[in-house]
Amino acid sequence: MPLATRERPGPASPGLNEILEAEQAVIGRILRDNAEYRQVAGILRPENFTERLHWGVFEEAQALIEAGRPATPADILPRVASVGLGGAIAGPYLDRLIAEAPMSADLRKLARFLAQAARERAEKPTEGTDYDGDFYLWANEQAERLRRGEWSRLDALNLAEEIEDLGRDLYNKLESAFRIILLHLLKWDHQPARRTRSWTVSIELQRMDAEQLLEKHHSLARRIPEAISDAYRRARIEAAGETGLDQRAFPEECPYSLDEIMTRSIPWPRQ
Repeated sequence: MPLATRERPGPASPGLNEILEAEQAVIGRILRDNAEYRQVAGILRPENFTERLHWGVFEEAQALIEAGRPATPADILPRVASVGLGGAIAGPYLDRLIAEAPMSADLRKLARFLAQAARERAEKPTEGTDYDGDFYLWANEQAERLRRGEWSRLDALNLAEEIEDLGRDLYNKLESAFRIILLHLLKWDHQPARRTRSWTVSIELQRMDAEQLLEKHHSLARRIPEAISDAYRRARIEAAGETGLDQRAFPEECPYSLDEIMTRSIPWPRQ
């Protein structure tokens, strides 16, 4: 009795590594020479990219080039995510993509590859709980698949996004600690007659939070300048609101060094 003919598996879907490498090549080539954009125009859309920074860079570059303006990292960076793959700072990361962009690669072929991979992702039925449905159940399913080593069953892109969000939460906590410290330093320096012990307490507690974050997560140190800059913009607005002073009474750029933020003596007010 003849054996039943087994159904041959269809072509394997492209791996995430291949997709990310193709995205990096396209971004690097376009930023190195904006004229290269013509090769992918009409084929690629921003939403075809899987990585947040890649998506944003392509979207901004597309808008600039189609408007007849140059698309350089300096033009794009203020409008996109501040980190790339592996938590790399966006500026140096894009510089590396430009330097390592493979000039021999066929950009049209890469663009068609990315567009097709995006179509396959959209058409592929979700296995298990939908990410946009019951998130709690989805998260537990992903954890179980990780523990069992069922790599092919992982919702890889959404899982990567959630893990990156955890990293962003840590950065946000650092920025929040700096914001509160800066807010009270501004009030301390601009309204000395209204100093209270609660300001001192807030500064000391937030310094402890910032120290603990930086001691536990060493790589956050490279984002300290960004965190201080982001925090100061918010602290300046809050300080104007809480003191009743015009916002122009406070410097536009942060007047405090990291050392001042973290160690400047703030004595207990008498009251």
